[in-house]
Amino acid sequence: MTFRDTLLERLQARDKAANNFHDIIVTNNRLLQQTIELEKKNKAIETAKNDGSNTKNAGSTQRVAELDRRIRELNEERAEMYKTQSENAQRLVNLNEQLRTREEKDLKQTEEIKQLSDSVKKLSSKCELQTQQLREKDVTIQILQDELTALQLEMVTTEDKINVLRKENAQLLERWINKMNEEADKMNEATRFYETALEQAKLDADRQKLKQSKKRDASASVDLTKAIHFSNIVLPKKANKRINVHDAEIHCIAASSTGTMFATGGADKKIKLFDAKTGNITHSLSGALQTITSVSFNSTDELILGSCTDNATRIWSLATHRLKHTLTGHIGKVYAAKFTVDSNRVISGSHDRTLKVWDLQKGYNTRTIFTFSSCNDVCLMDPDGQTVISGHLDNNIRLWDARTGVGIKELTGIHSGQITSVSMSPDGTTLLTNSRDNTLKTIDVRMYDIVRSFQAETYRNGLNWSRSTFSPDGKYVAAGSADGSLHIWNTKTGKLERAIAEHSSVICGVAWNPNGNFLYTAEKNKAVCMWDTSTVAKSNSK
Repeated sequence: MTFRDTLLERLQARDKAANNFHDIIVTNNRLLQQTIELEKKNKAIETAKNDGSNTKNAGSTQRVAELDRRIRELNEERAEMYKTQSENAQRLVNLNEQLRTREEKDLKQTEEIKQLSDSVKKLSSKCELQTQQLREKDVTIQILQDELTALQLEMVTTEDKINVLRKENAQLLERWINKMNEEADKMNEATRFYETALEQAKLDADRQKLKQSKKRDASASVDLTKAIHFSNIVLPKKANKRINVHDAEIHCIAASSTGTMFATGGADKKIKLFDAKTGNITHSLSGALQTITSVSFNSTDELILGSCTDNATRIWSLATHRLKHTLTGHIGKVYAAKFTVDSNRVISGSHDRTLKVWDLQKGYNTRTIFTFSSCNDVCLMDPDGQTVISGHLDNNIRLWDARTGVGIKELTGIHSGQITSVSMSPDGTTLLTNSRDNTLKTIDVRMYDIVRSFQAETYRNGLNWSRSTFSPDGKYVAAGSADGSLHIWNTKTGKLERAIAEHSSVICGVAWNPNGNFLYTAEKNKAVCMWDTSTVAKSNSK
């Protein structure tokens, strides 16, 4: 409705209300006109009366009396009319006031109706949107139900396959036992022939035993040397050297396998190599296109790799310090990668929710494992890389068979925050995890049980890629806090042994030299600290 339509409607309503008084006003005007004419006639008669007073007669006197009576009646009628007119005027005023009040009320109601109409439109739109969302959710629920049904069917199929494999395994086991029995019979038969040649072979056997004895003695000597070396690890009280090395933030740090060097990587797209004892920088490796998220040496320190946020993993030769391989195939940032012990393969984990196995001799990806969640870190449960452990954004830890890509075990409920680090103990029996729930935990990988939990009031995990580490003797675990303090716990008692503040910003990684003589920590704000953990330096300083 336009403004003109509203104005016309209101004028018509006013005319309808005013028409009720039209007849009264017309009658009043007619009576008023008659009164005026009678007054004029009365004045004329009075004038004529005064002029002809001497000549009036009885007829004119009666006429005058009649006119006077008529005048009085008209005056009375006029007075009554004035009274009625006054009442009508008052009623008109009251009705006009009522009309104005009703018009204001009508205007207010019209405005309210408009507001309510707008509100109804908004609510209708919102209702339609929510209805559409409900339809979409119903579709999503249906899809999830279909997927659940498919997974349940797959699980039933898998269980059937497992049952078949169990039967086959039982048959193979029985065949193997029979075969072993046959072999035992053959061995018993051969033993009788060997007895006849025992005297001739006695000298050779004695020599062989002597050689084996020497080997055992040498092995025991090496083990004893290592034990003595690791037993001499002493926890530091302060850092003995601070190094500012990168032009941008540091993201990772790692010690070499032989303990002769350590490396860092960061947002300046470079890997820096340092002497393990002096902390002097020896080389800078370039070739990455974006931030380096992790570094790792191979078992012989001939190669070093760096995973990057440009979705690639790069491998450099430490002999030539040149880029040797670029492994591309991930569609998300690569946050971790590790060499196998033979240096022929690399396992990488990415935020594209996959692990990839790379054959360095062939130069391409040989297997892709779908992990269902973004991967923050990976480690190898065994040196040959047959079993891979990954830590994920969904707070879970997963174990994988790298040969088949099949999941071995999923550990849930270990942490309440995303996993930032996974690493194996030196003896290969215990897994160390670090999480954004501000705890570290050791897990028995044979039983999948939590061995111990490490936490402290001063410890806060400040990064999604914060790395923790075991000491080389497995007696301690170390991690860096968001406030720049280094925390070291005893693995047997769970006691916090050290909490030392040397860094000015969040610590992103901790690495222990495999020889046990140094601990290295890197903070995000471009600095690295070296911590002397050997008793030799401490005894010399005394």
